[in-house]
Amino acid sequence: MIKPNNSNPMNALKIVVLIILFSITNNINAQKVNPVDTLNCSISQSELLLSGKPFASAAPLLFRVFNEDYEYAVFQLGKRKRKLFLYFKIFSENVCVKQKQPLELYFKNGDKYVLKNSFAVNCDGTAALQLRRRDIKKLMNNDINTIRFYTFNKDYEFNPNEIDNQNIKVYLQCLKLYKIKKKK
Repeated sequence: MIKPNNSNPMNALKIVVLIILFSITNNINAQKVNPVDTLNCSISQSELLLSGKPFASAAPLLFRVFNEDYEYAVFQLGKRKRKLFLYFKIFSENVCVKQKQPLELYFKNGDKYVLKNSFAVNCDGTAALQLRRRDIKKLMNNDINTIRFYTFNKDYEFNPNEIDNQNIKVYLQCLKLYKIKKKK
């Protein structure tokens, strides 16, 4: 003989509480998704250290010097601690760059924006610029038409295209969200 099911209101309450807890746990886990994972980011962090600190960098962008056949520069964004940097290197011999040497950005809307090299004086053609919030905002909200880089011996001009501008914006967004992993 089958006994009638005498449901206890406490059992029903326990089931409802378990369902609520399960759904809250799933929502919390869903919120823990790293925002960098939702973007198509090509950020890498190696075991190498920069001034004793771990760093991450985006894929480099290669620019050809305007009106030159065999002169190139690399434009690369990176992050150390919480700070974003722009690394710029010209691949020509004996390109001497002094500290505070300007890197001028001319935007498609006609604005001119100047970044100053914070890297020490060198003849490797290297400049490193720490980007401030307003620099990042300016780069995120505008497309670069021309980059001018002044050195002791020669002035260089580069013309990023539409894809370069899109990549700069994506890389900046990715680096802002990227968490630097501590060295093990």
